[in-house]
Amino acid sequence: MGQQFELKFLDALEGTLYARVPGMHGLPAIIEAQAIPQKSGQPKPVKSQPALLPDDATAEDAFRFTLTQCKWHVVSNIPSVVEGRQPEGLHQLRVGLRRMRVAFTAFGGEFRTPIMESLRLKAKQIAEQLSEARDLDVFLESLFEPAAQANGAKEAFQVLRERAIAARGRAWENAVIRVISPGFSSFIRELSEALDARIWSSANRTRAHAAKGVMAFEAPVEAVAQRMLDYRLDHAKKRARHLDRLSDEKRHRLRIALKKMRYTSDFFAPLYSKKRTKKFMGRLSEMQDVLGALNDVATAKAILEKLVAEGDGGPLATREDLSFAAGIVYGWQLDRANRIWDDAKACWKEFADSRPFWHH
Repeated sequence: MGQQFELKFLDALEGTLYARVPGMHGLPAIIEAQAIPQKSGQPKPVKSQPALLPDDATAEDAFRFTLTQCKWHVVSNIPSVVEGRQPEGLHQLRVGLRRMRVAFTAFGGEFRTPIMESLRLKAKQIAEQLSEARDLDVFLESLFEPAAQANGAKEAFQVLRERAIAARGRAWENAVIRVISPGFSSFIRELSEALDARIWSSANRTRAHAAKGVMAFEAPVEAVAQRMLDYRLDHAKKRARHLDRLSDEKRHRLRIALKKMRYTSDFFAPLYSKKRTKKFMGRLSEMQDVLGALNDVATAKAILEKLVAEGDGGPLATREDLSFAAGIVYGWQLDRANRIWDDAKACWKEFADSRPFWHH
């Protein structure tokens, strides 16, 4: 399928497959029946779909096409957040925003015009505004309960649980307000207009080296892919130097670098062998899981400190009881992360020694 047909096909879908979400201030939420299966009238979360990237695409077409797919991923999850209040829907919406932010920078500096950079920063801001609700979802579902259940039905755990549930409720209300706000719909509209107008092209025509920008836009996407994938991999390897001695902050930076590596690889994967891509991505995912466990510890610690800071739990638990229970939960996650981190060096060696799938 040629890229022009694919782009026109996606544009046609965007113009026809709309449904209004109550309270959205007119924001059209894209709902495709096959992409969002319904059950009892509840909209379902939508995961990112495999990238669609024709072999003969130019860098410019690939850039526009990739950002359009990211936009669809974001907008398709609005109903499951606003109507369904589903944690996975919120997670997928934020994943869509993260992928979008990486897409803004994954095709070369010629595309990083002031307007596109402004849109990237807006995507980052929206994702940050939704992070508290997502963090509390993960905390209650994956971080708190295993430790609490393993240590008995103590009153202090119940108080912490109730406080976390209340905090999650407030965070979710704020998240829904953000998603249905005029600012969110304005962001989607501005992004759509920029993509339709190919705003990066007009911005480059005013530069001193306009011809260089035009040549970059018309370059084969595979040439851009190799350059950007090499850059992402080199950056991740620099972040991983002296892996066993990395501080918490440097581990976090490595985690971000690997996320950018993962999303950039996703964008360009259709250009390469599925077998080689799958092997490389599998090892990359293993390393991301290791660093994700460490991030869980930091998330649990921050939330537990807030919950304990609310004060005594009345007749059920004193401040000391709550601190003790919080310490058990934190220690549980810390021990889990340390056990996972013990395998980090071997995991990283497997990944770093993998032949990049974009190297023939």
